[in-house]
Amino acid sequence: MTDFQTKAGTHPGTVVRTQTDTRTQTGSPPKTGTRAGEHRSNQAFNQAMEHGGVRPGSDLACGAALAGLPGMTPVRLAKILADVDPIRAWEALASGRHAGDEQRRFMSAVRDTDPDAVLAAYGGAGVCVHLPSSSDYPAALRSDPGAPAVLFSRGTPSVVEGRPCVAIVGTRSSTAYGLQTASELGRGLASAGVVVVSGLALGIDGAAHTGALRTERDDPAPPVAVVGTGLDVLYPKSNALLWREVESHGVVFSEAPLGTTPRARVFPARNRIIAALSDVVVVVECHLGGGALYTAEAAARRSIPVCAVPGSVRSPASAGTNGLLVDGCTPVRDLDDVLTAVALSRCGKDAPAPAIQSSTFFAAKGRDRSSSRSTSTRSGTSETGSRSGQVPARSRRDEHHRPSDLSQRRIHDTHSTSGPAGVQQSFDHVELCDDERTVLAALEPSPTTMDSILRRTGFSLARAAAACDALTRTGAVDAGPGWWATR
Repeated sequence: MTDFQTKAGTHPGTVVRTQTDTRTQTGSPPKTGTRAGEHRSNQAFNQAMEHGGVRPGSDLACGAALAGLPGMTPVRLAKILADVDPIRAWEALASGRHAGDEQRRFMSAVRDTDPDAVLAAYGGAGVCVHLPSSSDYPAALRSDPGAPAVLFSRGTPSVVEGRPCVAIVGTRSSTAYGLQTASELGRGLASAGVVVVSGLALGIDGAAHTGALRTERDDPAPPVAVVGTGLDVLYPKSNALLWREVESHGVVFSEAPLGTTPRARVFPARNRIIAALSDVVVVVECHLGGGALYTAEAAARRSIPVCAVPGSVRSPASAGTNGLLVDGCTPVRDLDDVLTAVALSRCGKDAPAPAIQSSTFFAAKGRDRSSSRSTSTRSGTSETGSRSGQVPARSRRDEHHRPSDLSQRRIHDTHSTSGPAGVQQSFDHVELCDDERTVLAALEPSPTTMDSILRRTGFSLARAAAACDALTRTGAVDAGPGWWATR
C-alpha cells in the first residue's frame, strides 16, 4: 500500500490533509450543527479559496481526486462533471452548492482531500490521467455516449490513434479450442497491423493478448487492455506478467482510481470502453449470459460490427457465440474473415484499412468471399438482453469522408469509363489501380450495396472492400453504412 493510500484511510485514491498542512488549517471550516454555523463554515471556506489557500492547481488534479472520492461511481462522476470543468465542480462540491450533490454527500471528503497530492500520487505510480478535454484522451472515446469522465492509463495511450482496432473477448472458462483460436487471431491481427483490444482476464482475453505479443514481425501493432481495477491492482495475479508486457508494448486503460479492487459490477461497465475503442468486436467463446455478451451488446448499440467464432453445439462455452450467430452476427472462420470485417467497417473513414493486401489474406485457401454476409449485427440487443429491431447508428461510424479540398481534386481519368447508369467519371491527379477502376465502373450515382458490387465485378468480398475503401479515401465516391455511390 502506497503512502497516499495509507493516509486515505478507508478509501484508496483519496489523500487526506494532515494537521501539518497549513492549507488545511486555513481552509477547513469548523464543524457546526446549525444552519448559521454552516453558513459561516461555507463563508470561511470560500474566503480561504479566494486567497489561494486550498484552490487546486489543475483540472487533472481535480479530476483524479473526484474519481477517488469515497462513494464515487462512474455514473455519479459523469453527472458531477456534466457541463462543468473539474476545478469548478470541485469548488462547487466543497461549498455545498453543486446541483449534482444536493445531499452534500461529497462535501466533507472534498474539503479533506488535497487534489494536487492525489495527482502527485498518480504520477508516482506511473499512471497518466486523461480528461475528455485533454489532447491525449482517446479520440474514439471522446464522442462516445458512455465516455469515462476521467480515464487512467499506464503505457502509451496514443497507440490507439490512427490504427484499426479489434476487440477479442470471451469466457474465462475457455476450452483448448477457444484458447488456440484467440491466440491465433491475436497473433495474426497484430502482424497485420491491427490493434488487439481486450480485458486482460483469464481465458480468451489473456490468450488474445499473448498471441498479439508473440508475433514474428519486428513492428506488430501494440496491444491495448481495459481493466476494471485500479492500475496498481493487478488482476488476476496469474496474468501479472502479461499485464506488464501489455503496458510495456502498448497501453492499459481503466476508469477506476488507484487502489480499486476487483468487484463484479465494474467488469460489465468496462466492457463498453472495450467496444467503443474497437472497429470490430470478435467473441471467441462465451457461455449463455456470459460477460462477453455485454461487450457485444455495447458494440451493437454503437453500430460496431460484432463477429462470433462458431463452436460445437455440445460445448457450453460456445452456447453464447452460437446464439450470436443465430442473431445475425458475422461468423469468423479465420483471420481473413476478421480482416474483411475491419476493412468494411473502416470504409468511408479517414484512416487506413488494415494490411489486407498481404499474401496471407488473398492467398488463403483460394476461397472466394463473394457471399452476401453482413459484417454488422442484423438485430441489436437492448440493455436487458432482449432483441430490438434496430440499432441506433453511431455518429462517428456513419460520417461520410468528404475531403475539404474536394472541389480542387476533381478526378479525371483519361481512360474514362461508364458505370451501369452511363455516368462518365472524369479524374484529375488521382491514379486508380485496375481493381478500383472495376469497382468504380460498377457503382451508380444512387447508393450501391456491397452485394451489387460483388455481383457486377465478380470480386471476392475482401478484394471489393479494399477497392471501396481506397476509392472513398481518395474522394472518388461517397460512402455510407454498407453502400457506395459515384459523385
